[in-house]
Parts: sequence; C-alpha cells; structure tokens
Amino acid sequence: MGGGSAADELATTLGAGVGAVLAVGAGAGALSAHAAASSSPRVQGRPRISRNSRLRRDFPYITGVPANSVKLERLVRRFSGAERPAVDDVTLEVGQGEVVSLVGPSGCGKSTTLRMVAGLDFPDSGQVLIGDRDMTRVPPQARDVAMVFQGFALYPHMRVREIMAFPLKMRGVGAGEREAKVSKTAELLGITRLLDRRPAELSGGEQQRVAMGRAIVREPAVFLFDEPLSNLDAALRAELRVELGKLLRRLEATALYVTHDQAEAMTLSSRIAVIRAGRIEQIDTPRRIYEAPATTFVAGFFGSPPMNLIDADQARAAGFALDPPKAPEQLVLGIRPEHLQVGDAVTGQVSAQARVLGSEPHGSDTHLELGFDGFSVRAKVPGFEVPAIDAPLRVGFSTEHARWFDRDSGKAL
Repeated sequence: MGGGSAADELATTLGAGVGAVLAVGAGAGALSAHAAASSSPRVQGRPRISRNSRLRRDFPYITGVPANSVKLERLVRRFSGAERPAVDDVTLEVGQGEVVSLVGPSGCGKSTTLRMVAGLDFPDSGQVLIGDRDMTRVPPQARDVAMVFQGFALYPHMRVREIMAFPLKMRGVGAGEREAKVSKTAELLGITRLLDRRPAELSGGEQQRVAMGRAIVREPAVFLFDEPLSNLDAALRAELRVELGKLLRRLEATALYVTHDQAEAMTLSSRIAVIRAGRIEQIDTPRRIYEAPATTFVAGFFGSPPMNLIDADQARAAGFALDPPKAPEQLVLGIRPEHLQVGDAVTGQVSAQARVLGSEPHGSDTHLELGFDGFSVRAKVPGFEVPAIDAPLRVGFSTEHARWFDRDSGKAL
C-alpha cells in the first residue's frame, strides 16, 4: 500500500482489527488481513488500541448492541486553507430503525459528515452520539458501526466466506458461529453459491453484495453507506437499489446513506437531508422534499427534469395571469415539469403562448423545452407524439401546483 492512502489511514485506525469499517473508497485498494490485524501508532490524535482484550476492557459496550439512534449536534469541521467549513453547524437525528440519506452536490460535506460518524475524522466542535453515548472522540473500532464505500475493497486472496467472516474472526468469534452467521447472511443476500469464489471471479453486482454482507454479518448498531452503488452500471444500480431497500427494511436497520443520486435517496430513505455548502437546507420525507421544497436549491436539485424556477415578473410578462402572494419582482415561481400541460390539454388553467425549442424522448414520456420571451421551461408529456421544433403551442398549469419562493433568500413562502 502506498503511504498516506485511505487504506493506510484505515489500517492504522483499526488497530487490532475489530474495526467498524472494513471497506475503503474507490482506488484505495483492499486492506490486507495482516494490515488490519497489526497494531500501529496513534494517528490524528486518535486513541491507540492495539489488542481486542484492551478494546473490550475500555469500551465494554462495543458488542451485542442493537440498532441505535444517531444524533449529530452542531457538528463543525474545518480544513486548513478552505474558505468555509466543510461541515457547518450540522444537527441531525436518525431514529432507531430509520434510514436517512444525505444528499447534495460534490463537495457539500456529506461524506465528511459520514466520516465523523464512523470515527475516521473528528469534528472541530459539536458532538456525535450513538444511542445515549457520546462517541465524538471514541475510536471507530469502539463505535459498533459498519461502513460500506463505493469501492468494494474485497481481499483478493480470500474466498467470499473468508471475506465475510473476517470481521467476526477479528472479534474473536468462534469458527462455528462465524460459519453460521456467514451462511445466514449469504442466504439473505442470495450469494450462497458464491461463498467459495474469490473476488476476481465475481461481477460488480456480486462484489457489492459481498461488501454489504461483510458489513451485515457483524450485526452493527448503525450502518453507514457512502455512495455504495455509484460504481455500478445504471441497470444494475437500479436493481440493487430496490434490493438494498428491502434488505434495510427487513433488518430494521439504523442507517445513514450518502448519495448524489436522488432516485436512491427517494427509494431508500425514511427521510432525506439535503446539504448545501456544509449546511442542511431541508430535512423531511421524500414526498415533502419533492412536493414542498423549502428553498429554490432543493427545488432545483430534486426531480428529473428539476422544478422550473421562473422570476414571477417574467412569467406575468409572458402572459401567465398570476395572482402572486406579494410583488412579482420579489418572487420566484416554481412549477414541476409534469404539472405543465401543453396544447389541447390546456383548459381552465393559467396559460401563455410558447414555442418548442427541443424535445428529448424517454420512451414512456418526452421532455420538451419550451421557450417564452426571456426564459424557457421544461415540460414532461406522455409518449412520443410531440409538436415539431419551433411549433407554437399553449402552455398552462393549475395554480394549486404553483410554489412561491422569496427571490432574495430563496426560501419558500
């Protein structure tokens, strides 16, 4: 392993190998059994724990802990030379048995937040609580969390049954119990037939199932997922997304799930926390996030295509007879593409004349780009039969679907 890699950091942090985390990010490579089992010096101020007996003595609650809640209280994390904190005053609670997704663009702080829950990074201020215990400065191997990254990081020299049993072996679990737990987990994931194969003999989807099995077999208090499906192709990602959702519900797992994929977040989550520039913009159920976004950022982030956001004075100038709650020049109108009606479908609605700028067929529906004087919108219409490019047509919507935002603050009214 090269010096300074994520795998090196993880190997050092795990100490005796009883670690909460047995997968590392893409490109970091697989963590060898020898590295995970070896003791190592203190890193970034983390307490050094070099033997299982000492770990159990100092942290007696690491084993046998059922699913627990997670509380983040005013977490702040700054990195040297950065203009702003990577995580800025984040407060969040994940209830027992709840799956909460952290969603946002690259660099927003979602993975940094997850690393602080795992113990791979420490906050500059704030607290991390698992259950009713303050884990802010507790090393990762004493937190009883299991983390799955986007890189599979499977030990190439081991067979699947050995990979899945490895965290149990490092905890001193007997061979018979290890085999029983691995068999049960493999059956749950549908990978029993793969137990005697090595990683090179597995497909991408099979490798990710093994990585998840390695986490599940430990029966941790909390699962942490950092974009676990992003390395897979679109069809396999959609398949595993559904499978993972069923699995988490069956396990009644407490989980934090980091993703930039809104479909994953909508499918898997009890609630979604949308993060922007290190701060939570909104946390709510998937339906509320989609139907009642709290800010223009959330409105523009969710949806395919995302919500149309139009300055209200421009919309009125284009011919939409709106009755806004305050002066149009102070407002932004939000309307989802599926709520726009075109052509003959426009009856008894607020409407205006537009021109077709482009079309994007998707099979069951087609996305239209419609031009007005000074702005354009996206509409979602069924099937393939759409007006020709540059054709004029009427575009309308019901006012019950309109969402209003303050133009200066971006907040919903």
